[in-house]
Amino acid sequence: MTPSSSRAVPAEAAHRNAAAVLRTVLAHGPLPRLRIAELTGISAGTVSRLTARLARAGQLVELPAVPGPADTGRPRVPLDLPLAATAVAGVHIGLLRTTLGLVDLRGAVLDRLVVPRGSTDPDRVVAELADALDTLTAGQPTRRLLGVGVSTGGWVDTEAGTVAEHGPLGWRDVPLAARLAARLDQPVRLDGLVRALALAEGWYGAGQRVGSLLELFVGNVVGAAFTVDRQIHHGPRSAAGTVAHLRLPGLRGAPCDGGHRDCLQAALADGSVLRLAVAEGLVGPTDPYEELVRRAQDGGAEAGRLLRTRARWIGRAAAALLDLVNPDLVVLAGGPLLTPEYLPDVRAELVRHSALGPAAADRLVPSGLGEHALVLSAAAVFLDSWFSDPLAHADRGATP
Repeated sequence: MTPSSSRAVPAEAAHRNAAAVLRTVLAHGPLPRLRIAELTGISAGTVSRLTARLARAGQLVELPAVPGPADTGRPRVPLDLPLAATAVAGVHIGLLRTTLGLVDLRGAVLDRLVVPRGSTDPDRVVAELADALDTLTAGQPTRRLLGVGVSTGGWVDTEAGTVAEHGPLGWRDVPLAARLAARLDQPVRLDGLVRALALAEGWYGAGQRVGSLLELFVGNVVGAAFTVDRQIHHGPRSAAGTVAHLRLPGLRGAPCDGGHRDCLQAALADGSVLRLAVAEGLVGPTDPYEELVRRAQDGGAEAGRLLRTRARWIGRAAAALLDLVNPDLVVLAGGPLLTPEYLPDVRAELVRHSALGPAAADRLVPSGLGEHALVLSAAAVFLDSWFSDPLAHADRGATP
């Protein structure tokens, strides 16, 4: 072993152990050092040194002492995350609007703001986002911003920090993470919307108690993401989960923005269904997708037929992905959640087309993230990085 490699082993262990300490406090709440050592299997001395380092960085805080076990009489000092003093920004850049919010380290949404899209020019989007984030943080003056998690649709190369391709926005190879970090003077972590949703499901939603899940999102874009033990599979250039142009037997749709015909994006995306509704005179040319949903829920038979047909094709797509990957759960997110009355149609087609048969029905669940899904999932992109390697972020918060 070379001298450099012998020094690397303790450093790597310190990073792993620090992550274990913070994740244990995240999972169990305030804990004294001795209990952290018991739960993590890390020696008490190492826990003491690491927690001191994390406390100096503002990543842990000491709470008032509580009585210890009766046989020792010693009070114990619980450690907790700095919930009241810090926040993480979650930003989703959508086709029509940017949704952003502030989230604490346990996923509580502190504030939220929706900014209509003024331009698709990347520099304008960054400027609008920065102004909106200034507005949000001004409302939380006692909190230190730890960093910014950003999600958007299309193909995002997470390692490079670029939006490799986003057809609806007209973006290609946009170095979004670097532009945002320079403008905001904050660490920025970028990922695709569907992978962000899958991460958040593992932290806060339907995937907290399972080993693996597949997120299937159907909205302005169609995509999928796969996690094992809350770890996202990205693949080379983060291209995993690109199912928008997947074709299924019998699926029909006009060419999508990428020029592909009869693919999931062309037939099932919100915009594709809306264009069909406009062509059939069910909604006006400027109406949003939500108007089609409203008309179906008000009893419009033809609007309901369109949405039910889409639900059935979503079920077939879910069956293909379930059989291919075999996750513990398939989590459905996006536009279909506006019409839960059609989820039985999704499940029926899933059962009909999956090799698992009736057992497949219990594998499909709707997203558990609720109304703040976009903010939570974007924040989860940064929080996953922060909790996975807290020492890499420690220097920014260290106190003299």
